[in-house]
Amino acid sequence: MTISRFDVIIWSIVALLAGLTLLVILSGNQVGLDVLQLAPGLDAATVSTKINIQVTFADDLASIPNPAVTFSPPVSGTTLIEGNTLTFQPRTALQPNTDYQVTLSEGITAKNGRRLKESIAWQFRTTEPQILFIKPDEDGPEQIYVADPSGTIELKQLSQSPSPITAFAVSPDSSRIAYSATTYEFGQGGTSDIWLMNSDGSDAQMLLACIDAVCSNPEWLPGGHRLIYERRHIPVPGAAPGNPRLYWLDVLTGETVPVFADSQLLGLFPAVSPDGEWLSFVSPLDQGIQLYNFDNGTSILIPNRMGTAVNWSPDSQAVAMADIITQEQDWGVNLSLFNVNTEASVNLGEGVQTDDSGPVWSPDGQQIAFGSKMARTGMGRQIWLMSADGSYRIPLTGDTDIHHSDFAWSPDGQSIIYQRYNLEELYAQPSVWIIDIKSGQTVEIATPAIQPTWLP
Repeated sequence: MTISRFDVIIWSIVALLAGLTLLVILSGNQVGLDVLQLAPGLDAATVSTKINIQVTFADDLASIPNPAVTFSPPVSGTTLIEGNTLTFQPRTALQPNTDYQVTLSEGITAKNGRRLKESIAWQFRTTEPQILFIKPDEDGPEQIYVADPSGTIELKQLSQSPSPITAFAVSPDSSRIAYSATTYEFGQGGTSDIWLMNSDGSDAQMLLACIDAVCSNPEWLPGGHRLIYERRHIPVPGAAPGNPRLYWLDVLTGETVPVFADSQLLGLFPAVSPDGEWLSFVSPLDQGIQLYNFDNGTSILIPNRMGTAVNWSPDSQAVAMADIITQEQDWGVNLSLFNVNTEASVNLGEGVQTDDSGPVWSPDGQQIAFGSKMARTGMGRQIWLMSADGSYRIPLTGDTDIHHSDFAWSPDGQSIIYQRYNLEELYAQPSVWIIDIKSGQTVEIATPAIQPTWLP
């Protein structure tokens, strides 16, 4: 076979390119992998206890050592890489008011062969979790406020919405708050838009203008890039909103599309499992709770006549819910657990004698807080605790003139915030309180106030 001069040139070019590629890889190992950004930053203070550690590199990553990230004091979690970003997700919330040192291990390798040649260490300090709630401001519209758990520091108004805020949700990393705010024109009814602001109240901006719908009850997905919300279409101005359907909302672009292709599928009270794999919602047409798996598109229907929101366990393996039970002429409301793996349901109630509601798992998944009263009575629900298997039920409150609801555990599992209402007081207003689980001591946070939740 005769090799032409053209062939020689082509093969020479190929060999040269191969050599250059090898040289880039070898030189990459010599140059090292550059770090562009650390989050939280060096010596950062007032860091959320639910923060994810993120490190941005100059090049896309290929592999990481095990472990790639270590903490002092120790923190367990999951390390992920996507593009040029490494993310460490702690398994549980960090301790408040604590100094942490983070060490990034050497040996992290980019796709171009560059490696982190030396470990990198830096420190940050977490802050004390705060309490968020909705409360009217001096001009009337309901706004989002923040308060200290001690109840001794003056309340701070975060939002400055010209119209009432009806619901809100804190992002997974606690850096942002999504909220729905109503609009109203006299004689034409009203709509509801979705807004976004930083957790300190800054940079408020409309995320979605719903000019012909009521958009409400935003729910974050774990990644912090998307929301799911309820949307009720208004056919003509002034008409009553239609049936609720669930929609996606991209936080970066504002793009919104239905969650389900079936336009007849209705949905209320969306809740995403902590691992981001499942979506639960009340399905009015099915008279039950739907569990939808994002990964494979399958659904599980749990018959349920109560029609209230469910609460996911911290490990995403079960949901707790309330449902109506009957026995001859009597009825009650019991709590139950549904396991998503076995699809088995376990009743945790005490029959038709009790009326239980609002179950909420503790951060470690070992206990459930809920409201309870005697069935078929007008007394106020009290705060109760029980083990996750339904055993060891104990009351935390006992004033039947006070109705307790909307429970939320503190990140460390030591206290619970809740909404209370005095049934015997004329013109009573709802208020937000906190109770220490061990001592039973209660502190009033704000009145009037509703929808308490934590800003970790």
